[in-house]
Amino acid sequence: MIIAWPAGSGGHEPALGAAVRETLQEALAHPAGAAGRALGEFCQRREWTLDEFDALGHHLLTAVLAQRVGVEALVQVGAVLTRVRQRLAGPAPGAGQSHPDRRSRNNASRRYSPPAHLPLSPSWRCSGCAAAWPCPTKQSQLLVEFGGTTAGLAVYLGACLVAATKDLPALPPAQARARFLGWLPRRRS
Repeated sequence: MIIAWPAGSGGHEPALGAAVRETLQEALAHPAGAAGRALGEFCQRREWTLDEFDALGHHLLTAVLAQRVGVEALVQVGAVLTRVRQRLAGPAPGAGQSHPDRRSRNNASRRYSPPAHLPLSPSWRCSGCAAAWPCPTKQSQLLVEFGGTTAGLAVYLGACLVAATKDLPALPPAQARARFLGWLPRRRS
């Protein structure tokens, strides 16, 4: 798999590549216990902001999607990225931090960031607001991340739809399709 690293890699591509490989292997071999420790440690050592980590996550999920490894693999990688991001974000304000982290160049964004609005399998609820995923906030974020309604966004949401229907067999197919794909803006001719 070839990945074009995001701007925040700062000449550390070999170390980042090793951390990504280890994280992907862990996510695919042991999905329930995968913590993405290598990737999290890399990002902490480089003092990446959450925005930089999110850019990496977007590139990584796009690369995984392009490999056609299957829906379950895509969901497993997304889950481990969610766990890494939660560790990088740290506790929310008022959660017991008594000293500010003096090493961080962007201290405020490391201690607290807005919720990531990622899907939590097997319930397919939003990690940020607990609404049915994709929640309205994530819908807006996806349109920005994918540059509008694109084939890549439709494929990604279709893969999520397939995974969700396996996790939620009682969800009627028409309702599932509307939930995952029905909100996409239609192109006008």
